[in-house]
Amino acid sequence: MSEDSNDNNNDNDAVASVSKDAYINPYGVLNIAPSAKIDEIQKSYKTLSRSFHPDKQPPGNNRDIAQQYFVQFKYSYDILIDPVLRLSYDNHGMEGVAFLFKNTKIYKEVEDLLAQVDEGDKEATNSVINRAKEVLSEAMQYHTFHTRTRFHKPSTSAGITVKCNSTHSTFLGEGIEDNFLEVEETMINMSVTKSPSAKTSLSFGGHGSIANGVGSSGTQLSINYELTQGTDVNIDLDVGATPDHTKVTFGTSRVMSNRTYIAANITASASEAMPPGLSFTSHRSMMENKISGTWVMGLALPKFQLQYGLLSFTSNYPDQPKFTAKFNVGMNYTPIQLIAEKDFDEEQNHTGKISWGWGPNGIDMKAISSRCLSKYCKITIGLHHLSSKGLTWLFTLKRGSIQFSVPIMITTVMSPAYAVKSMYMTLFLGMVDASLGDFVRKEVNEAIVKTKSPENRALRREEILLEREKVKRDASQQMGLMEKPAEAKRQQEEEKGGLVILHAVYGVTGGDSIDVTTALMFWVVKGRLQLPSTTKSSMLGFYDVRHEAPLAIESGYVNACWKLWEKLWYDEKKESAVPFEIPSLSIRYRWQGNLYEITVADNEALSLPTPNAMQLGGVGVL
Repeated sequence: MSEDSNDNNNDNDAVASVSKDAYINPYGVLNIAPSAKIDEIQKSYKTLSRSFHPDKQPPGNNRDIAQQYFVQFKYSYDILIDPVLRLSYDNHGMEGVAFLFKNTKIYKEVEDLLAQVDEGDKEATNSVINRAKEVLSEAMQYHTFHTRTRFHKPSTSAGITVKCNSTHSTFLGEGIEDNFLEVEETMINMSVTKSPSAKTSLSFGGHGSIANGVGSSGTQLSINYELTQGTDVNIDLDVGATPDHTKVTFGTSRVMSNRTYIAANITASASEAMPPGLSFTSHRSMMENKISGTWVMGLALPKFQLQYGLLSFTSNYPDQPKFTAKFNVGMNYTPIQLIAEKDFDEEQNHTGKISWGWGPNGIDMKAISSRCLSKYCKITIGLHHLSSKGLTWLFTLKRGSIQFSVPIMITTVMSPAYAVKSMYMTLFLGMVDASLGDFVRKEVNEAIVKTKSPENRALRREEILLEREKVKRDASQQMGLMEKPAEAKRQQEEEKGGLVILHAVYGVTGGDSIDVTTALMFWVVKGRLQLPSTTKSSMLGFYDVRHEAPLAIESGYVNACWKLWEKLWYDEKKESAVPFEIPSLSIRYRWQGNLYEITVADNEALSLPTPNAMQLGGVGVL
């Protein structure tokens, strides 16, 4: 990561002090095109240095202001002058630059590749650059995948499940007993996770259950250690109520890239009836991450007999329902399972899921709806039909990492009019879900009304004004540092009849506008002005003149019964946003004694003088 030896030593900290700004555009700051050569980058940097370098400013406030902006364009220069950082920025933006500063090994690998570039052999050069892009892309994808797939637990988690049966009572059932619900089984689990270091995590927990008056319990201890980047090892100890229920597992996992994750585990039990087991797991993303597949296999040692296996495929197409197909052997009583999942409403985080399975116990079907009642609270309701058993009502309430579940057996398949009762409960579930949706929507609307109160509106308006004033002040300070060299260039151009910027305005119709005459005159070199095809808002002396357009949300109460069916696989709620208006740059300039005017869009390249400009005074078009 090269540094210019002629720069102030303090400049070496430029990247560290500005790297938090993920929205900086180095090309815009230096006013160069993405295709700019090294000499153009250096030339632009030196032009800015002559005006912004702190050592060239008189003592006082101007020196502090110049230091602030000098760090910004010095940071841009450091990125673009370094072939590795520039390649990463061109392909992955500022996220790619930040990634390389944390992964020097990848930086060195790409640097070694780019050192093989031979300007005389275009085909070989393209091959080397493509290979460097692949290395960068795979490293970043691996980093993203590793972050998402690595086993992370909340610091504390707990769950309570109470299985109930109403078939023997008159409540939602066909029994004759007057008791409300019969509790068949209660299960409790809890775990606490602690990370003594960045590479080590410890987890301690326990579980217990009571069913038909018989209880059982167990304790788990898990240690996970990141051996090398992308490779974890773990030890899990599960201690049951008796030695026969105790087992230990040793495992390792490796993230190969964003497309492949593999894990292997070996398990030994104190029970003679349970032989040692070896398991393998592999997860892979395919078709540009649009399809993901999982493969699991468990073997019994020492004869390597197949105990269980799983093959699963899931679609990940954006803005489309998610479909999953699972095929397993020896894992449960549903060897074939198909699942469809759809996000109905992102604003309320409303998700619906339908699954169908087949196995020795018959057809297994589930319909589940989940809604977020608040930022940390989520409620899930649904129905579970098993043709060998009956219909079960599902209810789960999750608050943070604490989960409470109550499945209630409502009716058996042998019950008279089972189909009618199933339809009734499905309709009832739809009404409850729609009512929950109305409740959540009402809370959201009340929150919106609250934020639109005169006091909150005034406070938010004040915050926006303060933000706008800051960016305007920054642009004004930058313009002040550019004023002296811009005036010197104006005099030089006027003496030889060259390019003189008379008036320039950057803005949007009906919105903010900036007088950028000084900023553009600053960039005039030898009678020419070159602006690249990037947004001008990144240039020094400019700022984003657009105002944020709020979302217009059409909402309201829905019919709790029928509206649910109308929007089952599509979203009734409409959101519309007024798009940003594209800013424009209008310039009036004098060249060779004539007056011209031209207006270009924000992201349009411009080279002055240009034959596309209109000559004022009715002479015509050049």
